[in-house]
Amino acid sequence: MKCVVVGSGPSGANAALTLLRRGREVELWDPGLDEPPLPCPEAGFHELKGQLADPQEYFLGRRFEALLPAGAGELLRYPPSRNFLLSREHPLWPYDGDEFLPQASFARGGLGAGWGANAVSYDDDDLRDWPIGLADLTESYQEACRRLPIAGPEDELSGYFPGVVVNQPPVRLNRHDSDLLAAYGRRARAIQAATGLYLARARIAAVTTPGDARACTDCGRCLWGCPTGSLYHPGQTTLDACRAYPGFSYKPGRLVLSLESRDGRVTALRFLDPDSRLHATTPCEAVFLAAGALQTGAIFLRTLQNDSRFMAGAQAVDRTQSVLDTRVIKLPYVYLAQVGRQPETRQFQFNRLIVAHRKTRSGWPSHCHGELLSLNTLLYHTLIESIPFGSRLGMQAFARLRAALGVVTYFLPDRPAYDNGLSIVPDPDSPTGDRLRVHYRDDAAKEDLARGILADTRRALLRLGCLPWQPQWAPPGAGIHYAGTVPMGTGHRCTDATGKANAYDNLYICDGAAFPTLPSKSITLNLIAHAIRVATLARV
Repeated sequence: MKCVVVGSGPSGANAALTLLRRGREVELWDPGLDEPPLPCPEAGFHELKGQLADPQEYFLGRRFEALLPAGAGELLRYPPSRNFLLSREHPLWPYDGDEFLPQASFARGGLGAGWGANAVSYDDDDLRDWPIGLADLTESYQEACRRLPIAGPEDELSGYFPGVVVNQPPVRLNRHDSDLLAAYGRRARAIQAATGLYLARARIAAVTTPGDARACTDCGRCLWGCPTGSLYHPGQTTLDACRAYPGFSYKPGRLVLSLESRDGRVTALRFLDPDSRLHATTPCEAVFLAAGALQTGAIFLRTLQNDSRFMAGAQAVDRTQSVLDTRVIKLPYVYLAQVGRQPETRQFQFNRLIVAHRKTRSGWPSHCHGELLSLNTLLYHTLIESIPFGSRLGMQAFARLRAALGVVTYFLPDRPAYDNGLSIVPDPDSPTGDRLRVHYRDDAAKEDLARGILADTRRALLRLGCLPWQPQWAPPGAGIHYAGTVPMGTGHRCTDATGKANAYDNLYICDGAAFPTLPSKSITLNLIAHAIRVATLARV
């Protein structure tokens, strides 16, 4: 049987590889837009500025797009030189409205082309409202960790990430991080008892083994693209593994819009060629949707709306079952012991430490996950301008503060809320003929959850000699951890516990669309484990 996998991100690439290892013939469909090659791969962040012909355009953009406006609530924004993210001005931008600000990617590797590389797993507490538990995912986590490099420690938090199998040394800490972790170690029990806060080294999907050709060189260019290939990229590593099988073919240039069906089975895929803007339809035997929770939800919703069984009456479908997103809060701080110190010039750019706020909660997982980032090779214009001394004095003050600055970023968990979901809005000006509208309103109880987390984190930071600033709430959608549009559950808008769509016998949901709730922990390793499980259990 030929299986069509839609999407080349973490879920799709790993579902395809699993099916190939089962001996199935696989086509992987994808818009497949390519990023430009990385310049000067041997250069670090600071050396690169001197080697580029036009460093302003590369780092800041032709129209200074990389400069963050005041109040943007961001410290990391992918630069214009990275085009794996679809811009809102692009003709194929799929969304309508501005209440929810989603990110989209039609690149090879999808959003996995530029993720933050944090690799942690769910546990039974995170999965409390799922029809499956950790035991159902254990083998898939183990296989995921064989496919990915996982750099990290074995420490007291390891038990809360039971699916993680570390196979690389941890990423190197800078002085800010190592001093802060040492200070925490001296006060750990008191801080845990008073605040529920744990601080530990991050688990990162990166090659760090000395002597490996892909090992991280601390070049500080993670945000601009890893020049050594150390960071896991599904559109490279896993797609290359798929190409080793004679039964595999990669079909770029195909933006799947919907599926045709008959008698409870999918019979064909309808797609758009992004270059020619032509629509076409191709027969299929089995389909694995892994286009990202929002696009998978849109494909599934269009399919239901074109199915005569669901076009009228009580079964009519106007939106998806739900939509989930991890709301993001950033808490900046100054580590007073680091004020005036010289910042290091070469270091891993993404976070090297994580925080876990762990308390028993009603209706929420006990683990709220965060990333602690001490600032290094970033663009600091917004921070400098926020110092109330003017640009010149602001630059001087910032030079003294730079090595001391850090930010704790929390990703709040999410659960289904009434009337949240996706709907399809007709739009004759769109090449697809419609737009996707995200209906999303935060659970009011999430604000209480956030207040408690922030209060405890402030207390912990003060005990560690840090001065916290005012928190910054990112808008809905900024977390890029989307889920729940076709969740495991009952009814024709859901899947069963194996990821098979309840409405169709040969349609499988491989990505976060199938997650019935969204834990706080970073999502990507869990997406991969889910995709491996779905592709392993699929009746194909």
